[in-house]
Amino acid sequence: MKAVIIAGGRGERLKPLTDFVPKPMVKVKGKTILEHTIDLLKKYGIREYIFSLCYLPEVITSYFGDGKKFRVDIKYTYEDPKYPLGTAGAINLAKKCINDTFIITYADILRVLDVQGMIDQHNKNKALTTINVYRRYGANPKSMVTFNKDGRITNFVERPDPSLIKSDFVWANGAFFVAEPEIFSFINEGAPCDFGKDVFPTLIKEDKKLMAFPSDGYFIDIGDQEKLKKAEETFLGI
Repeated sequence: MKAVIIAGGRGERLKPLTDFVPKPMVKVKGKTILEHTIDLLKKYGIREYIFSLCYLPEVITSYFGDGKKFRVDIKYTYEDPKYPLGTAGAINLAKKCINDTFIITYADILRVLDVQGMIDQHNKNKALTTINVYRRYGANPKSMVTFNKDGRITNFVERPDPSLIKSDFVWANGAFFVAEPEIFSFINEGAPCDFGKDVFPTLIKEDKKLMAFPSDGYFIDIGDQEKLKKAEETFLGI
């Protein structure tokens, strides 16, 4: 199985750390976030990677090369920083390399996740895409995912209005997906396209099988200096 890792983030809120390195190359516990992501996937036997790059791509390519020193195989795709394609548009550049079930994830998150369990559930459900979701407490979640007792997602809202939140947490998009190649037919070619704003709502509208995989393991999005400090204090490794 292949994994496409979206690793083009600029990391504006992590400046000055990201003045000369892209966000995925920021270090936590002495290792880049991108390496931690590979460590998680390698634990489950994932050895083939496609890194989707945009901001300062040469920093990542010079560090990881073809992946051999990390005992994996790495290929690269490149977005034009002047014309970013969004989270879904970015993976479209990898379409020619994908011909079977694959993983999509972002390179700015530290997590502990049962990847094999998620893959098994995806296959059992014969889903088009399975989304890892986690409990997001507090105000202003980035997303809100609603699913039924069978795990089928019935609604996906980006930046939900506070009036929609009826409990002390929401299930939120964990930015880790298991998908079938059919997903590419729902991504605009050569134009900006986002999973949360465009692709997932369309899949629900067209009654495609979009499933949730809830998890309660460690999860932190390294979005700013505060989150980076918290990760340094709390992340115990994969």
